[in-house]
Amino acid sequence: MIRLFVIEDHPIIVTGLRNLFRPSRDEIEIYGSASSADEAVQTADPEVFDIIMLDLWLQSSPPLENMKKLKEKFPDKPIVMFTSEESSVWQRKMFDAGVKAYLLKTAEKIEIKLTLEKVAMGMTVFAGVMEQDYLNKKLSQEMASARHFLTPNQLEIAIMLSNGTTQKKIADNKGTSVSNIEKTIKHIREAFNARNNAELTKILLEQGII
Repeated sequence: MIRLFVIEDHPIIVTGLRNLFRPSRDEIEIYGSASSADEAVQTADPEVFDIIMLDLWLQSSPPLENMKKLKEKFPDKPIVMFTSEESSVWQRKMFDAGVKAYLLKTAEKIEIKLTLEKVAMGMTVFAGVMEQDYLNKKLSQEMASARHFLTPNQLEIAIMLSNGTTQKKIADNKGTSVSNIEKTIKHIREAFNARNNAELTKILLEQGII
C-alpha cells in the first residue's frame, strides 16, 4: 500500500485524487492533506504516510521555500510534484531541489500510479520536456546510486531470479506465496521497462544493480 500526504490548496484536487484511487483496488491511499507546507509541517505524521504529493504553486509561499521546509521536516519522505506548470525551467529547479518525480495534473491515472510505484521503490522518475543534456546528467547521477532503486527484499528476489531460481523456489526461500513473488517481479519489470524476466535480468546486470 502506498500512502500519500497531499499538499494542495484546491480541495477539489484532493477530492479528485481520493476518488481516483481506491485502496483495495489500486493499493494507493490518501492518508492526509494540507493546504500549505507550513500546515503539513505542523500536522503531518510521518509514521502514517510514505510519499508527499505537492502542488508547485501554493498561495502561501514560493515553491523552493516549500521544498526546503518539507525536506528539513521530512528528510526521508520522497516528494512528487503534482502541478499544471509545464515549464522545463521549473522541472529542472524542482529536480535540483530534490523532488523524485514531476507529474502534470493532466496525466492519466495509469501514469500517476506507475510513477508513484516507482518513487515508492526509491526511483527518480524523469518525464516531461526537460532538455536532453540536463536529463542525461541527472540520469547519470541516478545510475551512480542505482542499487537504491530496489528495496532489500526486491534486490534479493532479483538476484535469485538472475541465478535461474524458479519463482516457486524463491517463494519457498522467502516464506511467501508464488503470487506475491510474481507481483514483486512484475513491479520491478515495470519500473525498469523490461518486457520479460530475461530482459529485466539483462538490464539489472548492465546497470550494476545485481
